[in-house]
Amino acid sequence: IDEAARANPLDLFVPMAMARRRIILVGDHRQLPHLVQRELEDELISRQSLTEAQAKAYEQSLFERLVKQLREQEKVDNIKRVVMLDTQYRMHPRLGDFISKQFYESEGLDVLHSGRPAQHFVHTIPGYQGKCAAWLDVPLQDGKEKFLKPGYERRAEAISIAKEVKRIADSCGPSLSIGVISFYRAQCDVILDALADEGLAEEEDGEVRIARSYRQTESGDERLRVGTVDAFQGKEFDIVFLSIVRANDVVVPDQKEGEERERLLNGKYGHLRLANRMNVAMSRQRKLLVAVGAKHMAEGPESEEGVPALAAFLKLCREEMAHGR
Repeated sequence: IDEAARANPLDLFVPMAMARRRIILVGDHRQLPHLVQRELEDELISRQSLTEAQAKAYEQSLFERLVKQLREQEKVDNIKRVVMLDTQYRMHPRLGDFISKQFYESEGLDVLHSGRPAQHFVHTIPGYQGKCAAWLDVPLQDGKEKFLKPGYERRAEAISIAKEVKRIADSCGPSLSIGVISFYRAQCDVILDALADEGLAEEEDGEVRIARSYRQTESGDERLRVGTVDAFQGKEFDIVFLSIVRANDVVVPDQKEGEERERLLNGKYGHLRLANRMNVAMSRQRKLLVAVGAKHMAEGPESEEGVPALAAFLKLCREEMAHGR
């Protein structure tokens, strides 16, 4: 069963029941979670129909539970039941090492190795030569985040992304593919509008879509895509821009602890705190990952606590700059 980690338990039971001798579930519980009916989950929680333990169990996929249970069983009888595919071939090895440390090794999982050398990912993207990680700073004074249903948006980031995508797309031509990811659907819409202003998108059938001349690479692959994390799982692009969106001056007091501190951190960083979504968002690129947003959101001890992967990525970007890579 492929993508088993994304299926809810009821969806898995039917194909599992068809197995006569063996069941092989294939998936990654460190990426996007299983598909659930969010409205039903929210209703159950709001009615306090679930205990805290039940709610936590509901968030965990059957795949993840089985991985943990089977690993415990392995300790008892030494029969191997869980195999980790531990080599990635998609991205530059420095980015592969980053993903391994932040999302797998930090959870006690095996090291994720890189199967292709750095020279396979050499590029000539203007302004980023020799780099695989970069941060495009859009400071707070350019505009804070705004909450407009159905989510957060930040126009200053969208404009910066559109101008940078236009510059790179026209400089490199159709040989390079570009992905633009945000955690918020509202921000994706703002980015598409900004791309339209740059001539990279156009209205078609009442929707703003990528302009026809920017839809395909010379090899026939998708050249430019804008979307949420969910739309990018399983996809890959030469360069990815990650729109951070969250940009505020919220301070989490040191004296706040426990659940109250978690609530304040969630309010400050939002979806940036979801490690599985961050994992997917930061692992779609082959050659270059560019975070776009207010740099201060990834600086200091508060960010290292609240959004450790984002804070670590900013450090990686600074290392790239310091070494002239």
